[in-house]
Amino acid sequence: MLMSKAAYAKHRGVSRQTVYDWIARGDVVMSGTKIDVEATERQRQGGYDPGPEVTTTEQRESRTLEMTWGEFWIAIQTGDNKTPPPATNEEIQQRVRLAAGELNWSVEFLEDDGIYLDDGDSEHYVVRYDLKTNAGVAIGLIRQELCHSAGLCPDDMAEWSQEGLTALSKWAEG
Repeated sequence: MLMSKAAYAKHRGVSRQTVYDWIARGDVVMSGTKIDVEATERQRQGGYDPGPEVTTTEQRESRTLEMTWGEFWIAIQTGDNKTPPPATNEEIQQRVRLAAGELNWSVEFLEDDGIYLDDGDSEHYVVRYDLKTNAGVAIGLIRQELCHSAGLCPDDMAEWSQEGLTALSKWAEG
């Protein structure tokens, strides 16, 4: 049986962020963009169950904020318009990478200032504007997904990074 990431998170009683973490570590078996539940269960029966609390050393180091999805969404909104806009293309790209990293989305920067995002279920191409405007649109897409997830599981605990929180907050107009 194939399940979406959201359905598998509900099936296992964990947050979607936890499922994304498992995918990044290779702890679940994927079939395209869906999770192959039977193959994943067979893999777990082989002696390894990642459990909701297991993280890699790198994730533990960068994800030092422990709060619920709802608290994280409120913190993002509280930070809106409080950070200066990025000054260089490198800063713009870094903000998009950090924002996408909070939900384990893949990011690629395309020619002509386009941005490609892959959330594991859908692919998004943001190509209409200059890099800075495209970055704002891309981060807006990530914010929408985070807001939606926070609405579905506001009390689920997760670990977040301060850098990702800042990157997801709207930058000040300038």
